[in-house]
Amino acid sequence: RQTTEFHSVRPPSISIRDYVRHIGKHFQCSPECFVLGLVYIDRLITRCPDLHVDTLSVHRIIACSMVLAVKFQDDVYYSNKYYARVLALSLQEINELERTTLRLLSYKLCVSPAQFDKYHQMVRLAACGRVRV
Repeated sequence: RQTTEFHSVRPPSISIRDYVRHIGKHFQCSPECFVLGLVYIDRLITRCPDLHVDTLSVHRIIACSMVLAVKFQDDVYYSNKYYARVLALSLQEINELERTTLRLLSYKLCVSPAQFDKYHQMVRLAACGRVRV
């Protein structure tokens, strides 16, 4: 398997669930950002079939998608220096992940209302335990 900027040297010790909770606590972003982050992850995986989402890459994919979502959606957001500290990444790493993700998404961060509603419904069903996202 090819390693990318998204791959860490070793898997983080924090679970994905706890990582997302950690992001929610420290990013203090709107709930819509979590839906946008999911859309961006799905777009990234669709556009880059060679990108392997595994224990070495999933945390960084989530992290970068959430940083982009907050910057795109919310009027108030923190600096990359703050996000890097919260995400346990270096400033250089978060900057590189952001550049790479934007390039891979062709800088297309807009989400149509219909697409947002679709992903929002998926998140709601997953939160209720009816569907796995």
